[in-house]
Amino acid sequence: MIEEQPGKDWRGLQSRVSKILEECGLVAETEKTISLVRGKTEVDVYAIDPLTTPESIYICECKRWASRVPQGEVQSFRTVVGDAGANFGLFISSGGFQAGAHEVVKLTNIRLLDWMAFQQLFLERWCTSFWIPIVRSRADAIAGHTEMPGNDAPIRYANGDHITDAEAVGFIVHDMWGAPFNNWAHGLLGKPAKPVSEALWECRNKYLNYLPTEIANAKYLRELMDAILRFSDSWIKKRHC
Repeated sequence: MIEEQPGKDWRGLQSRVSKILEECGLVAETEKTISLVRGKTEVDVYAIDPLTTPESIYICECKRWASRVPQGEVQSFRTVVGDAGANFGLFISSGGFQAGAHEVVKLTNIRLLDWMAFQQLFLERWCTSFWIPIVRSRADAIAGHTEMPGNDAPIRYANGDHITDAEAVGFIVHDMWGAPFNNWAHGLLGKPAKPVSEALWECRNKYLNYLPTEIANAKYLRELMDAILRFSDSWIKKRHC
């Protein structure tokens, strides 16, 4: 998944939801007052997706309760989503939902999600629109460090010889320019695209024995990205000292 914790309270949860949506290319606001058919109300997260035509509107409700959300809360949210004319309603609850709540949203544009299910919904988009571009741009220098003829690391790695931790990190970043991380590569190969999120872990694991501990031990994609960027930033800074 993208990250483990959904925040310490409901404000933390709505902040994490908003951040992930923004990283996916949506324009998101927290605690936004919106107009309904009758009157106004405040919603936890309001987001517009400018990449769809016409633009899509998301309204998100975020509950950080220890207990399951009852049917009445979901019914009220369904009314808000409908009166606001939103395209999608996402009700995210860290504690799950009571059985009757799922009946309320059958055949509607509303999804009832726990924290992991919310992340899964946007996982591929987050990887392709945020993770890969950020790592490519910030860590391009360390990827270039692994290229021949200036460095024989590709030959050493292919022969099973030792490579440095910087070379291993460089290989990960260098791989971000190949399939399945480029849509144009999918078209040229004429094959179904492997899920990018799955391929990212496979790419990390390919060089696992050579990587710095923080990168090798990362369990979530944001953790992995941050560890790669910290190592790359430090490596670049030392090279320029």
